[in-house]
Amino acid sequence: VSACAALAWLIPAVDDWLPGWRWAWQIAFVLLVGGASLYTMQATLAKIDDRMVEHGPVTLDGMAFMPLATYTDEWGVMDLGQDYKAIRWLQEHVQGSPVIVEANLRNLYRWGSRYTIYTGLPGVVGWEWHQQQQRTANPGAWVTERIFDIDNFYLTEDLQLAADFLRKYNIQYIIVGQQERGHYPGPGLEKFELAEGILWQEVYREGDTVIYRVIEGNS
Repeated sequence: VSACAALAWLIPAVDDWLPGWRWAWQIAFVLLVGGASLYTMQATLAKIDDRMVEHGPVTLDGMAFMPLATYTDEWGVMDLGQDYKAIRWLQEHVQGSPVIVEANLRNLYRWGSRYTIYTGLPGVVGWEWHQQQQRTANPGAWVTERIFDIDNFYLTEDLQLAADFLRKYNIQYIIVGQQERGHYPGPGLEKFELAEGILWQEVYREGDTVIYRVIEGNS
């Protein structure tokens, strides 16, 4: 704002300068404006090329890339088409704002918390550093504790600990997809089939992606 005001005061005064200074200032001004304009054009083109799918559809639908895309995480490659179908199912079949639980990655800006992001449904916790920044009045350890609780829920083989977690956070839907299987490998994942009909009920399955609804009384 101050630069705009200074420029407005400066331009009328340029005519009173010596010719050499006047021409030097005008050339420098044109070069600076031209340089700023180049950034706008080049950055726009770079952003257009920075796509999950090179030949994906051109649309305002922020999920349209998923059926065509794969994503490589630390543990392997995911077919995002599976998440796309499961997210669509939640959008079409879930009423209200039930709490869901899914993989939470402490490595930010990767394919974590994707169901809460694309459905708007509340999760146990969002991206760690973002939540700590936005809730500075609270101890940052509160956010990290929730992430550890999610980790323990997916990794534990103890059904009582799993049930306690569901009640603590009032969970109503559980996501067990490619990210959860890759991020929390081990026998803890076996409990989801073992406790079928006891703690939760399968309501959706496509490929490696399963959604469970917590049975009333367990959340």
